[in-house]
Amino acid sequence: MFALDPSSTQHPAADQLPDPAPVPALAPAPAAPRLVARAGQLSQPTAPIAPEASNEDVHRLFSEQPLLETLAVVADDRPLGLINRQRFMEQYARPFARDVFGRRSCLVFTDTAPMVVAAGLPIDQLVQQALASGSRVLKDGFITVEEGRYAGIGTGHALMAAMSDIEADKTRQLMASIDYASLIQRSHLVESDRVLAGQLADHGLLWEPRDVVGGDAYFFRATPQGLLGCMFDCTGHGVPGAFMTLIALSFLEQAVAPAGIGTGTGAAIDPGALLGQMNRYIKRVLQQRSRDVQPAWGAPAAPADGLPAEKSSSDGLDAALFLQSPCGTQLRFASARLDLLVAPPGVQEAAQVQIHAGDKLGIGYATTPDDAAWSTQELEVAPGSLLMVATDGVIDQLGGPRQIAHGRKRLARFLHEQHDRPAAQACAEFRQAFAQWQGTQRRRDDVSLLVWRNQALQS
Repeated sequence: MFALDPSSTQHPAADQLPDPAPVPALAPAPAAPRLVARAGQLSQPTAPIAPEASNEDVHRLFSEQPLLETLAVVADDRPLGLINRQRFMEQYARPFARDVFGRRSCLVFTDTAPMVVAAGLPIDQLVQQALASGSRVLKDGFITVEEGRYAGIGTGHALMAAMSDIEADKTRQLMASIDYASLIQRSHLVESDRVLAGQLADHGLLWEPRDVVGGDAYFFRATPQGLLGCMFDCTGHGVPGAFMTLIALSFLEQAVAPAGIGTGTGAAIDPGALLGQMNRYIKRVLQQRSRDVQPAWGAPAAPADGLPAEKSSSDGLDAALFLQSPCGTQLRFASARLDLLVAPPGVQEAAQVQIHAGDKLGIGYATTPDDAAWSTQELEVAPGSLLMVATDGVIDQLGGPRQIAHGRKRLARFLHEQHDRPAAQACAEFRQAFAQWQGTQRRRDDVSLLVWRNQALQS
């Protein structure tokens, strides 16, 4: 079993908890540490040697200064090259090398084509030049100049450290942005948490993004006709999936209030029609149109509304949307590829668990027609039944002894086993069982699951 992930949300029964805590304030991220900005900051004003110096002079300097890795050869303040300590000492230790080269100019062992950069060169450009020159710069270092005059030597170690700091800073900024995005995503779910806790006395909600943010989300609102609920699973996970959830949540907010279906105007709430409206909204927001118009030869395809033809991306979502009546026994249900499982009171075997399948068409995808329709199922649910909706992250997770997908049948068996327990307890049991099922397998997707007892709604 794995420990409770801080990214997970699990709701016990409403009477077991105080009012949901508010989302933490969105505080600004701490200031980043100062990074190296210029090449000169990596350079040390190491004393150079003149080209007239002999190789014996170089040998003496390296012997007296064991920490000196590279020596610059400079004439009239103009750099001529670099002498690498290791390479020089290896060659100078060869038989007869000292006798042959000892009194000769140090230029014999000098690299006369080192990397020379201005001290004011931005660090990102320095890194690009160093990578382009290969591993030689990392071994020998580089020379910095100011107005062409020798200023110092930057070592390969200092350059690697600067590169590491830059990458660490990029990672820090990215993770800070994702953490901040998580607060934004969670803030969109707070009102749904309050409504669910206030309306359903017996429920359990599991929400575990695979990453810090995710593509699963949920939406609950109290309406004059009952509790409107939606569980949905957007394309992908992580940041792209989180962006998609905000688009879907934005639609649902607009559809319900202040001038939408939650105002008690008398119009019946049709979950299937809502999914159809969501489909058109997402396709319009993302400018996703299918290539169903055949253009004239040589002309680009263009739909009648003048919008661009299908983009290279095609994003959408699976969703289960329901309206539970105040008495709890009537349920209007519409779904795009997510199932509703119902375990009636006293169910004797898993085969008796009812599985109400969703329509097989996804919402918002470029290939989904603008006028696509989803059917609304009018269900009579026996009082005290246990209901469940789960996203594909549950169904598709590999695990178990044979390392296979979890599947719907296993979910139905679990619901049968838990049918007489409180929904909050069943949800907690599922989380534990699912962790055991996953074992050492990698989490494949975001995981969301809602379990509730169809009792009369609370005031």
